[in-house]
Amino acid sequence: MLSNKTITLRAVEPQDLEFLYQCENDMPLWVYGTNKEPVSYFSLKEYINSCGKGIYENKQLRLMIVLNEDGVTIGAVDLYDFDYFNSRAGVGIYVTQEYQNRGIGAETLQLLTEYAFNFLNIHQLYAFVSASNENSAKIFIKVGFALTATLNDWQKIGKNFSDVNIFTKINK
Repeated sequence: MLSNKTITLRAVEPQDLEFLYQCENDMPLWVYGTNKEPVSYFSLKEYINSCGKGIYENKQLRLMIVLNEDGVTIGAVDLYDFDYFNSRAGVGIYVTQEYQNRGIGAETLQLLTEYAFNFLNIHQLYAFVSASNENSAKIFIKVGFALTATLNDWQKIGKNFSDVNIFTKINK
């Protein structure tokens, strides 16, 4: 199990359906991700059922972030677009608003990075972070990711375009 004194990262379970439904359908967050439309319970049930196939088949791994002190699920973290040949994967993280700015994002990212590098033998992790999302950028930098590129006008937000920063960390 992936854990430290504060949090545990665990596999997605059927009881996570309602939590995932709320997260995926939180419209203000859509500007930061690729999803731009509502997600149904049906789609999420299908997704949960596919999670057991693992990262090598799904090319993705989602883990739920659980507080050790009370067992409450407070977020999720993903390895996505897993590329076995090039040994890399994207990283996405979500922590519910009430638990943000407590260091949980950095702890989660540190646990995930250790797992990806030491167990999955991934060579490189990367994250696309909206230039306006300063809190997320701080988390990646705190855990040792480097800003390696900026994609200008990459992301449409309303009628405007925003830059997206790419953060990477290499397993040395």
